[in-house]
Amino acid sequence: MLRHTFNSVSFAILFIFIQCFSPSSLAESKTAANSIDMEMVRIPAGTFQMGSDLPRDYWDEWPAHEVTISEPFYISQTEVTVEQYKQFDPDWDIEGKFGDYVCGVSWYDAAEFCEWLSEKEGKPYRLPTEAEWEYACRAGTTTLYASGDDEPEHEWSNAWGVKNMHTGAREWCYDWYGDYPRDPQIDPVGSESGMARVIRGGCPDNDSRYEEREMFNTSSSRASIAPAFGVIEGSSKDEQDIDLQEGYKTGLIGTWYGESDLTNPKGESILSRPDNNWINDKNKGRNWSACWRGYIEAPYTGEVTFAMRVANGGKLIIDGEEIIDEWDEKGDYRAKMDMVEGEKYPIELSYNRDRSRTYLRLSWSWPGEDLHVIPEDAFSYGQEEAAMVEGPEEEIPGSHWIGFRVVQAPMPDTKPMPVKEPYVREGIRKNEGIAKIGPDPSEPYFRKRYLLPVPFDNSSNEEIDSAGMHPSFRGHNHSPAMEVCPNGDVLLITYTSYDEYEPGVTLAASRLRFGADKWDMPDPMFDFAAVNDHAPMLWTDSDTMYFFWGGPNLEGAFPFQWRTSKDSGANWSEVHFPHFKGEIGAHSKQPINTALRDKYGTMYVASDGSGGRSVLWASSDKGKTWYDTGGRSAGRHTTYALLSDGETILGMGGKNTDIDGYMPKAVSSDGGKTWEVSKTPFAAQGTNQRPSVLRLESGRLFFAGDYQHFDGHKPDGIKEDGSYVALSEDDGESWIIKPLVGDQQHERSNKHGGHETLGYSVARQAPNGMIHLIATMTEPCLHFELNEAWILSDENENQSYSEEQIMSSSAETIEDVKKYKETYPDGTLKLEYSGGIADDGRFLLHGKEIWYYPSGSKKREARYELGKKIGQETYWSEDGQVCWRWDHQADGTSYWTQYWPNGQMKARSEWRDFKCDGIAERWSSDGELISRVEFENGEIDD
Repeated sequence: MLRHTFNSVSFAILFIFIQCFSPSSLAESKTAANSIDMEMVRIPAGTFQMGSDLPRDYWDEWPAHEVTISEPFYISQTEVTVEQYKQFDPDWDIEGKFGDYVCGVSWYDAAEFCEWLSEKEGKPYRLPTEAEWEYACRAGTTTLYASGDDEPEHEWSNAWGVKNMHTGAREWCYDWYGDYPRDPQIDPVGSESGMARVIRGGCPDNDSRYEEREMFNTSSSRASIAPAFGVIEGSSKDEQDIDLQEGYKTGLIGTWYGESDLTNPKGESILSRPDNNWINDKNKGRNWSACWRGYIEAPYTGEVTFAMRVANGGKLIIDGEEIIDEWDEKGDYRAKMDMVEGEKYPIELSYNRDRSRTYLRLSWSWPGEDLHVIPEDAFSYGQEEAAMVEGPEEEIPGSHWIGFRVVQAPMPDTKPMPVKEPYVREGIRKNEGIAKIGPDPSEPYFRKRYLLPVPFDNSSNEEIDSAGMHPSFRGHNHSPAMEVCPNGDVLLITYTSYDEYEPGVTLAASRLRFGADKWDMPDPMFDFAAVNDHAPMLWTDSDTMYFFWGGPNLEGAFPFQWRTSKDSGANWSEVHFPHFKGEIGAHSKQPINTALRDKYGTMYVASDGSGGRSVLWASSDKGKTWYDTGGRSAGRHTTYALLSDGETILGMGGKNTDIDGYMPKAVSSDGGKTWEVSKTPFAAQGTNQRPSVLRLESGRLFFAGDYQHFDGHKPDGIKEDGSYVALSEDDGESWIIKPLVGDQQHERSNKHGGHETLGYSVARQAPNGMIHLIATMTEPCLHFELNEAWILSDENENQSYSEEQIMSSSAETIEDVKKYKETYPDGTLKLEYSGGIADDGRFLLHGKEIWYYPSGSKKREARYELGKKIGQETYWSEDGQVCWRWDHQADGTSYWTQYWPNGQMKARSEWRDFKCDGIAERWSSDGELISRVEFENGEIDD
């Protein structure tokens, strides 16, 4: 959760501590040492207020509720030390991250340690429950910290003698992470299942730039991560220098540093073209520097003028001579040098950033040639320059900041809380025999939809809350994953954030159900609490769906992690972390938008590399082990596809690189080890742009992108504006390019020269042959559904489309309507629905649809007409309580009403065209009106 500063005095007011501990009761606390010199502190039984009722960025601490710890217990005074842990695992060789305390262990490792200690001591040892941890941490206090409103020093003891609960190692707890209940609890043990275990005592992300970082260390703060997260035995502990290969490469290579004075090396950086704006590079932050080296080939015999434009300061050295030295000053600087055409001169280029603006442009001119940016192919570097790259301290995947402390007491026999899965994972139909039904592939088909509702897309917190959305949702929804499930549903997962790189970034999901006309309302999904969940990517491989994502700021993060689903996203495996064999080269922990499996069975996952390049991670044993393919393609956010031979890999562009203003493509015939780079007919892409490539069932390649760079520029040979889709019959050697209709301006309309954009796109093909393409950074995000026949037709040449026309369903009649039923594994009825084939060739839901709980009670009931919901749609809890209800009117207006578990109305809002439009109200669980606002076209009408 993102932490914001606030008046800490109000924190104490919000907490009501139920039991007052007298000085005499505190004096009864005792300590005792066990056989491995672990000091154990006795914690008395009692009742306290767990969680908080703080503002929305602390939503997972809601609600503050009464918890009783019915029996006293012992807890270790400090976290487990490395020496204590090595008595259990003598081969452990990872140093502590916070003094002597062990870190980098998984939840399973910690649980096994407790089992070992229990057997050794003859007493029950275990991890603390989350409630026990917070109770012991508070030690009778109600303030931000047990020490008051300010974080204590490390090794400080609270009133019960427990140390380091606000400082040092983060700590595993027993519980699965889940929502808190509103009712009082006795000895709670968390949820009955989940994807992540609770972490307490701090933020797992390593991002010192985050200003409210200390707010992750309070008594009520929560975090979580998958229990398998930890150092994997046998994994490589070395960094691979991917560029120590024979020959020379294009560009300059160097090191980027975490400080603006070329100190604190962070790793490799490639400067492909010396015309860069790093304003949106949140990985580097506001204070950094870089030094690149290599060679520059002289363009002319005689005097060459160099011009350097920098936002902060820079230095240019050629052939050992300081041509420009303005390290601490921004501006435009020029210098001249005599050169000999064709000769290569050693070059060193340095740059620093310590202000909000950041850019570097290096240009040259000579007699008869105007000033222009030095092209990428004028630069080169070899093994010697690559070997000079400095890296940070050795990073071992899984070597995180999480340790643990132990409790000595029997495990409470409390029943875990049931888990409510998000709506996006419910009611998933198999659609056997119908998922391949679709429009005639020889007839053009095109449709546009809004991908996300407004709110929450591009909306303020007030608008999101007022419309009744989940408090984890934020207005910036970007870097999406999209895939067509085996059952024909289209699944979206996107991160939702304020500024992309804060620890409170979470993942939200939505589903366009096969046969439905409109996307579902979004749900929270797959959150590691207090971790920047980033760069999601979905991929369907036969009947298995893969979900990959990264943690760019997570201490000890792997290059990615993943889950799989065998039932179109209803159920998912545990989180897997990759076991890498061999060295791991420079990279960013951010998957892109494509994954592949070649004809030999090797699986490739696309991810950002370092600087303006991308990498393919590979597995030849179905994900059991992984390796770095060794090479790097020609752009950041490169999108990949297999060529027609089933083994050659095509990488299209990405961003922040170009060849004469055009997008580069890279082709690898050796599984990503080396790449041959050439120019495409498409414009180079920049910030907020990510193209998409896709191998279609027809054998053609599909490609989508923007006609112009983010800054509005494009090569002289490109006359069109906006976005395009394209097909290739010859593995990308030539393209049929068609302007996309219905595309929209960037959410900041002055970008792209005011022209339309796809932003970050994803493209996938459905079992019925339809191509699905989504776009972000527009307002709102967009979804296009089209076929190859539309791209090949001249349908939109000299023809204009109205928004109403392309946003409307083309279906007018329906035939062959049938009823369908699906059951649970035990034969109990799971769902029933009806649908038929419309006159535009699509299968559409038509008639009543009902979902059932395994108990037989109704879960949801809705009615459809030509894929559109009509009348009343209701969702119930298993005990028959209405959770929410939609009333869909004939004029397109819908009313959404949500209810508290006690039956009180929680929220009611009016919607039209996926936008809140009308009165929106919210109430507390006791019926008190919280807010009443009026929306117009998705925004609060002031």
